Amino acid sequence: MTLDFLISAIADFRYLAMFGILFVSAMGVPLPEEPLLVASGLSVGWGSSSYWLTCGACLLGILSGDLWVYFLGRRGGTWFLQTRLGSLVFSAKRQDSIERLFEKHGLKTVFLGRFIPAVRFGVFFFAGRHRMDIRKFLGLNSIGALVYAPLWIWLSAVAGERFARTPAAARLAEQWVERGSLILIGLVILISAGMIWGAGKKKS
Repeated sequence: MTLDFLISAIADFRYLAMFGILFVSAMGVPLPEEPLLVASGLSVGWGSSSYWLTCGACLLGILSGDLWVYFLGRRGGTWFLQTRLGSLVFSAKRQDSIERLFEKHGLKTVFLGRFIPAVRFGVFFFAGRHRMDIRKFLGLNSIGALVYAPLWIWLSAVAGERFARTPAAARLAEQWVERGSLILIGLVILISAGMIWGAGKKKS
């Protein structure tokens, strides 16, 4: 799904598009969240949307989709893994990798999984399959989403203010946001890893 299409969808349907596309993306459909967050932030920067309403619509879409994945794992995990789609999404090797992540890191996997697109769906699915307490899942996932989504939207809004509303500018803004967000998200992960390591040393 191209950035131009997302910008157009948001121009036509505003917050409904933000919520709907992110909800579908979080459910495991191969629509990356990041371009939609960039398009939403550009809409803010260009004065078409409110920052706070944009954050609300995007967070609601992300967390609703993540809950759907959690309940898919919790209620229909065994059935889904036996289907052809389930076997394509979760190869035996990938299942083993995620199982080991949960065994080694437990609850921390849900928080850190929010920042890694390649494992996000699998981590949330197996959180449900492991019957993680829903309050803990929601709490950890919400903290991760609150760090992640408003950051992308804010960086994109700044880019929207900096670059005029043209297709070429949208490309430049996307590259600018990706570089900035990678640095900031990298810092978040490093800080989180340091806290996890420190907690482990205290226990030992």
